[in-house]
Amino acid sequence: SHFGMVCRYVAGASNLPFFPIRSYYESDIPRVNPKIVPMTSPYDDATEVYVVPPLRPDVSIVHAQRADASGDAQIWGLLGCQKEAAFAGKRVIVVCEEVVEESVIRQDPNRTVIPGVVVDAVVEEPFACHPSFAQGYYDRDNAFYLEWDRIARDPERLATWLKEWVFDLGTHADYREKRGAAHWDALRPGDAMSGEVNYGRYA
Repeated sequence: SHFGMVCRYVAGASNLPFFPIRSYYESDIPRVNPKIVPMTSPYDDATEVYVVPPLRPDVSIVHAQRADASGDAQIWGLLGCQKEAAFAGKRVIVVCEEVVEESVIRQDPNRTVIPGVVVDAVVEEPFACHPSFAQGYYDRDNAFYLEWDRIARDPERLATWLKEWVFDLGTHADYREKRGAAHWDALRPGDAMSGEVNYGRYA
């Protein structure tokens, strides 16, 4: 399950041999996945849980709204499990909407979800989440998803689409250009600025 995968990332990020999870009960998933193992709690009245093994990707690629050149990455809105995936990865690539100066990151440190110390590379790639969204930068492209549902059901149409929009394009910048500026402008949200806080200046 999706939550089971998150728990595996947590185990990998925490250097744990496994992670306990209760949500597999009353499901068929443990029956078909031998990596999901039942375990009895050693601390109470023999509560049964399942455990999942750690997940440590060779490379974790995570998305952030902004990062500095050192890889300190800031995320706001829905966080998902990007922090856990980053800390679990043997190598980490941060893809961000914009690279900013370190001073910008330092002005709002609590939004720094992924510290540069675990990051191996930073890639600035606007609209990298499309057709999904990046909070404050662009909205979810619902028209794309509706069209994709129809495309994906037809193997010939899918092959044609992949050739035009993936294989025949050299870079993501080519993809953005092919979509056109009007397409991206239509996805941009209005402003809803966050309130300021006072971190205090200390001697």
